[in-house]
Amino acid sequence: MNKIKQLLVINLLVVLLGGCHLISNTEKAEVSSSVDVIQPTESVVEQPPQFTKKVDWYAILSPYVQQLLQSSPVYEGNNVILISDIQNRSGDYLANNQVDDTLHQLMDKQNTFIVADKKSIILAKQTLGISSDDKLVSRSKMIGLAKSMNAGYVLFTTIYKTPSDENNADLSMELLATQSGEILKRITSKDFLQTQDENPNQSVEFEENK
Repeated sequence: MNKIKQLLVINLLVVLLGGCHLISNTEKAEVSSSVDVIQPTESVVEQPPQFTKKVDWYAILSPYVQQLLQSSPVYEGNNVILISDIQNRSGDYLANNQVDDTLHQLMDKQNTFIVADKKSIILAKQTLGISSDDKLVSRSKMIGLAKSMNAGYVLFTTIYKTPSDENNADLSMELLATQSGEILKRITSKDFLQTQDENPNQSVEFEENK
C-alpha cells in the first residue's frame, strides 16, 4: 500500500513539473513574439527645387565675358582655354549645366581663344578621376585639368549669390594662366556697380566679334 502511495505521489510530481515546463516555454514564446523587427529606412534622394522662374544666365554673364575679353591683352602661343566647372559658394541649388552651356555659347562667339570642346573635357575628367558632378571645384583642380588637355588658359567662374527678384547675381570671373597659375584678370559684380555709378546711362551689351 505504501509503495502504491509513493508511486502516485511521484507520478503527481512528474505531471506538475511537466505542466510548469510547458507554461514556462509558452511565456517565453509569447515574450519573444512581442519584439518588433525594425525595418531599415530607405535612403532619401535629394531632389533639386522646382524653379518657377527661369534664370537668364545669358544676360547675366554677357557683361562679364565682354569686359574680360576687352580688358585682356593679345595672347600668343597656346590660346586654348578651358571653361572650368562652376564653383558654387551661394549655398543654394545651382543648375551648373545651364551656366556652363551659357559660357560656352558666349565664348564660341569670340576669336581671342580656342575653346576646349565638352567631349574632350569629359574624357580628360575620366582620365583624372574627376566626377562629372564634382562639388569640390577649385582653381588648382581646374588648372590640373587644363594641363592634362594642353590648354593654356582657364576661365574660372564663382557664384557667390544666385539671382532673385530683389537682387542680381553676385559672381566673379577669372582668367587663369595654366602654367603659372596666375590670375591674369578678375571681373566681379562690384566692377559693374562702379561702372554704373560713373556712367548711369551706359548699358553693357555683348557684341559678337566678326
